[in-house]
Amino acid sequence: MARRILLLWLALNALAFIFAGQSWWVLQIITGDQTLAVTGSGFDTDRSISAILLFGLTALLFVSFSRGWAAVAISALASAASLLLAGLLLVGFVSQNIGGVAAVVEKQTAITVLPLLGQNEPNQISGELQAWAWFALTVIILLAIAQAFFAIKTRSWSKTRVSTVDRTEAKKRRSISGDEPEDAIAIWDSQR
Repeated sequence: MARRILLLWLALNALAFIFAGQSWWVLQIITGDQTLAVTGSGFDTDRSISAILLFGLTALLFVSFSRGWAAVAISALASAASLLLAGLLLVGFVSQNIGGVAAVVEKQTAITVLPLLGQNEPNQISGELQAWAWFALTVIILLAIAQAFFAIKTRSWSKTRVSTVDRTEAKKRRSISGDEPEDAIAIWDSQR
């Protein structure tokens, strides 16, 4: 079950990277007699997207090679970071915060665009949010759920797992107490 959740985590993280690289905002800028269309990806909109998604991949790598409370803490931290990112994106979508897309527009066209789309002159600059942004938000929320589920399940798995130290101790106690098995099946069972 843990491997399936880790594979789901990896797949959702990869999808989030793919969707964040797509066009999120399309702006129409009217300059005199011509209309200019400028697009901006999720990475242009918010620079923290790549950092948090890379943190999720790093956490996945760490969690896949660790056990116990370290895995629980790192996956819970990754889930909290993904939830924070989802919240920031949702607030940005509702307030029409185009963030870094404004800098891209200024670099490409030399026209100053305010980061909040509604503060610009509507007859000169307008824009709309694309479906890729909503797909990315959905995948990031699912990623946060998968990371939290892994943290919860890892905690219960670490409690139920029998370590090799426990098996070795039980074997030593049997040999000291003289409870050596006498028939072939019992010997075979004791050596497993």
